[in-house]
Amino acid sequence: MSSLEGIRVLEFGHVIAGPFAASLLGDHGAEVIKIERPNQGDSLRKMGPQNARGLWFEVSARNKKSVEVDLGSPEGAAFARELVESADVVIENYRPGVMEQFGLGWDDVHAINPRAVMLRISGFGQTGPYSARPGFGKISEAFSGATNLTGYTDGPPVHPGYSHGDLVTGVFGAFGVMLALHERNTSGLGQMIDLPLYEGLFRMIDWQVPFLDVLGIDSTRAGASFPFAGGFITEILPTIDGKFVVVSAATGKHVGNVVDFLQEGGHLEVKGEDDIPVSVIKDALGAWLGTQNSDEAVASLKSVGVIAEKVSKPSDITKDPHIAARHNLVPVESEEYGKFTVPAPVPRLSRTPGQVRSLGPKLGAHNQLLNAPATKNNVSQGSSPALSVASVEAG
Repeated sequence: MSSLEGIRVLEFGHVIAGPFAASLLGDHGAEVIKIERPNQGDSLRKMGPQNARGLWFEVSARNKKSVEVDLGSPEGAAFARELVESADVVIENYRPGVMEQFGLGWDDVHAINPRAVMLRISGFGQTGPYSARPGFGKISEAFSGATNLTGYTDGPPVHPGYSHGDLVTGVFGAFGVMLALHERNTSGLGQMIDLPLYEGLFRMIDWQVPFLDVLGIDSTRAGASFPFAGGFITEILPTIDGKFVVVSAATGKHVGNVVDFLQEGGHLEVKGEDDIPVSVIKDALGAWLGTQNSDEAVASLKSVGVIAEKVSKPSDITKDPHIAARHNLVPVESEEYGKFTVPAPVPRLSRTPGQVRSLGPKLGAHNQLLNAPATKNNVSQGSSPALSVASVEAG
């Protein structure tokens, strides 16, 4: 039995944030019904490397059913409202006001099914002076302060190389859904979760405003170090074999281990420990690592109590014995791509672990199963117009 078996999730999601929240719930047994625009589907289907279908979508939309519904038609909107009657959770990430146009806003959902929980993800939230603004993950990263902290002091801010803001929001969204479902056990009522893309990031950088408020510190990027690192060492340093090693010494004890190692090896001539500038320690550490093979360097550092690890690439991850031992990757079979591996469900529960039951479905694969009006209206032949992307996208 899965943890969320018997929970039905209705996903009006597109691209990443909303769909990722639904995917996390689907991993743990929830039935996720993905409502997609006829003939087009989620735009993520066309992103990333393509064969007969997009590989990114196959992985991200796992454990879901796909139903084509033209929400812009009276029949399609009425069918979606019928699905709400049996849903435990409704997830959407359109701009504020779009769902109301279809008779699927929070007041509508609550009237149709008072027990339903509704997760509403948007760029800036359902309220406030910026609520009508469009937003995507990178905008949320900038607005939250996260981008300001990413990059080197003498260079411009940089984006992380993945959809950080969207994915963080998906995690917080799934967390909010679980809180609301738990509370429903007491009240018998669902509730609405209003989650802007920036708020999860903002919550994670919980120190930035207090540091300004109390200490007058307007934090900014500091390369691989924390903006307030002080005596911390959190360096990303190159090795002679073209790899990179992260050294993390986040306590006085571990900084001391780094100093002792460098001094004993003759790589740091300054005596003592407390009076050595951290910049000097970092320079000495970088100079030593630049002459070392990455595997040997990590082994040497670990042997003296210095916490270090190589920066992994996908080709490293797939061969790593720890990843294999913990079953962090699970094999799947795809009609288009054959056999490959995907990340296992997280977190792992001891009695009811999650499972990858299926990959992302073909567009409309479950139309007949749910008797969607999209099938009745032959939308697969293009007779029912789909909504434009610009009219609905939120982030």
